[in-house]
Amino acid sequence: MLAVVANARFLVPLADGPSVEAVYYGSGTLCISSQAGCAVGCPFCASGSRGLLRNLSEDEMWAQLESARAQGYEPLRITVSGIGEPLHNFQSLLAFLDRCRAAALPVSLTTTGGPLNSLKKILHLPHNGLMLSLHAGKPATHRLLIPRAPDFNSLMECLTQVLTTLSRRRRRKIGINYLLLQGVNDDRTEFLSLVPLFRRFPELTLHLLTCNPVSDSAYESPSAEKIDELHGALAGLGIHVRRPNPWRIQQDGGCGTLFVRSF
Repeated sequence: MLAVVANARFLVPLADGPSVEAVYYGSGTLCISSQAGCAVGCPFCASGSRGLLRNLSEDEMWAQLESARAQGYEPLRITVSGIGEPLHNFQSLLAFLDRCRAAALPVSLTTTGGPLNSLKKILHLPHNGLMLSLHAGKPATHRLLIPRAPDFNSLMECLTQVLTTLSRRRRRKIGINYLLLQGVNDDRTEFLSLVPLFRRFPELTLHLLTCNPVSDSAYESPSAEKIDELHGALAGLGIHVRRPNPWRIQQDGGCGTLFVRSF
């Protein structure tokens, strides 16, 4: 196994022409893609900038792990957080999760939450962590940033219903991703509607993320001082909040920077 102190980003070719990207984080996590392209349409993300080509098969998802191993990396865990919305490729996702469990590989995923029926099902299945990308506390902001995700209020209602049925141990594996965008969603008032959720379910974690620059996007992160201010304010409200993960902001493989080649 290679001694890795930085991220390693690599292409995995598909049989019909395009290649998808995956990234091995220096922390030992392999981030894989579930689709070639993405239909969700987040304006800050390169992964869906060219739309959706197609879903990946279970074997094509597994091939990204084999590609990493062939280059000398031995992942300790997998996250389905690369290109695509995993819940839009639900059957391949379920088969891949089963395959990872059979190989004793912890696996987590990141989702924008739709379809809601798939979200309900996945929350009840064994996983090593589920991150719900919300990026907003108000419906209008959510619709702007994640235009083809479920309606904000419907999503929050669904999440609340499921959380009431899960044990505290299971709830600890669920997090809310919040990408901080300067002048868009970094005002304290944006977070106010999320406070009741975290107070009702204190096991949840709020993950603050920074915006990685991509071409043709005017979005940028607030200053480090602003992030510190928000982190302190949220922690002061009793929310379990984490600062941006340093592995996710490196130039190679930062969140939102993976995309389909030869599309």
